[in-house]
Amino acid sequence: MDKRPPNMPASVFRSIRLAMHLFYAVLLAIFYPHLNQTKRRRILKTWSRQLLDILNIGIRTEGQWPVRGEGGYLVVANHVSWLDIFVLNAIYPSRFIAKAEVRNWPLIGWLCKRGNTIFIERAMRQDAASINQRVSFLLEQGICVGLFPEGTTTDGKQVGHFHSALIQPAIDASAMLCPIALRYQNTNGKQSSAAIFTGDMTLSRSIWRILRSPRFDALLVFTPALATAGGNRRVLARAAQEAIAQSLQTNGAARQTAAQQESSAFPQTMLSSQSAYALLLNSNFADD
Repeated sequence: MDKRPPNMPASVFRSIRLAMHLFYAVLLAIFYPHLNQTKRRRILKTWSRQLLDILNIGIRTEGQWPVRGEGGYLVVANHVSWLDIFVLNAIYPSRFIAKAEVRNWPLIGWLCKRGNTIFIERAMRQDAASINQRVSFLLEQGICVGLFPEGTTTDGKQVGHFHSALIQPAIDASAMLCPIALRYQNTNGKQSSAAIFTGDMTLSRSIWRILRSPRFDALLVFTPALATAGGNRRVLARAAQEAIAQSLQTNGAARQTAAQQESSAFPQTMLSSQSAYALLLNSNFADD
């Protein structure tokens, strides 16, 4: 059973810690672009883990990271929340792709720019070709790139269509494609709605909702990596989508069965937006 939500003083204390952590990010961002790749990855991973700790969010993983070493991989995942980027960076730091408008956002835009976010113009189809070349170069240099092929957030119960436009760089660079299924769940293993960021929900409202929520976990399920050399991006996109969807369905069904068995053995009464980080290519960039 989940603990009761934090009281107001506890939520305010979390808010203060969050504000201090963002100020720390500003200080880090001053010299971050001048660091080597190894130090950048370490800072990004540590800062993301600290952020999740402040928000009282745990991290769980199932399976093993499908590739070895420090190579350049294209990580693709289903998209539920603005938290997704930090959850993934807490495990395997990556450079994510964002819409160009983010550069104009107060503070966040500046932090994204200093963090070497890859920006793309959503309304300019030709920009996709330029971005593809850049991403391909990064992958060849051993840099991991993150992508949410749905291009928008969902409630996490299903996986939307995967657009294939930005999978082409992995093929060009012969980089491995690593699908990861992402799910938020409470301490009982049931799906948590605290992180969901869809519809007209604002970022500030979402943050406050998380600050007021009891502890929940982000579960990452690693699926087998897909070789891309000589592949077709539409086929690869569909394979990644199916792998993630199957992992979520299997995981959810297994946990529901476990919860039912536990409830039967120990009867108890249970207490009862487009993402600001849904920054990726939508159908305007996909030709499929």
